Amino acid sequence: MFKNFSPQALGINGRQSELIELALTYAFRGMDVDMGDMFRRSQRTTIEDATKYLHAADIKIGGFRVEVDLDADDDAFTSQVGTLHPQVDLAADLKVERAYIFVPAATDRLPYHEYFDIQRNRLTQVADVLAAKGIKLGIGFNAGKEHTEGKEFPFVNSVEGFLALVKAVTADNAGFLIDTWDWVVGDGAMDQLSELTGDQIIAVRLGSVPEEVDMTKAISTDRGIPEQEGVINHVNLVKHLETIGFEGPVSPTASASRYKGQTRESIVQKCQEAVDAISTEAGLHVTPRPMDLIEDIPYEPTPVI
Repeated sequence: MFKNFSPQALGINGRQSELIELALTYAFRGMDVDMGDMFRRSQRTTIEDATKYLHAADIKIGGFRVEVDLDADDDAFTSQVGTLHPQVDLAADLKVERAYIFVPAATDRLPYHEYFDIQRNRLTQVADVLAAKGIKLGIGFNAGKEHTEGKEFPFVNSVEGFLALVKAVTADNAGFLIDTWDWVVGDGAMDQLSELTGDQIIAVRLGSVPEEVDMTKAISTDRGIPEQEGVINHVNLVKHLETIGFEGPVSPTASASRYKGQTRESIVQKCQEAVDAISTEAGLHVTPRPMDLIEDIPYEPTPVI
């Protein structure tokens, strides 16, 4: 597994060059990218120009979010899947191995059982497009209570429903995007996580529910920087991921609204320190930041001639 920087998971925006600089400064080995934006820029200029910072940085792309709305009507969904193909071609050229998508927490379209079959088929369609280029699909869900407000029919907003849906998808390249905040808010436990194999997990995101938050009422802005212990013990989870041979990205998550007034650099540094502390406690080697390497060089005064 490798430490991955996901700007979207931290609510951070910026130019590609700025985000890459943050990833490198804080020793992230991988970074999620906005493939749709990159593809649109490549059409305005060239692929080389759109991807020049990534090539110069020599950083691994952890994954990208698929721009397909699983709750759209049939015509809109079919159109979005069609526009996905050129983005997947670009991702393959960049040697990207993973993409992400999130299932609806609720809908106004159909009751659960009918909607379940539609979502299983749609996820399989998206996975098949990615499979043609050797890319895995990590499927996630949203447990924040705001995602079900105003909708007629609840769908996947708990771990039980999440496990059932992803296991029903027939594509071999589809698996789980595990977000520990959504996992605990969605009534999940460590023993359910322990039943998943390294091949079934596509990506992992670490986030904590602050102590003052009532999990039965938690919304997505109640997401804090990952802590070592809690409802899910992140140290034990990382140890387990290492044991089962998980090789994918591990990204910190947090809601930017909880850190108002702080700079992007401050938020990323806190998240990097949190993930490094969890990994160290789990017995994993942690790559030092470039600035730490510089500080470790012994000082040798220049001799006076």
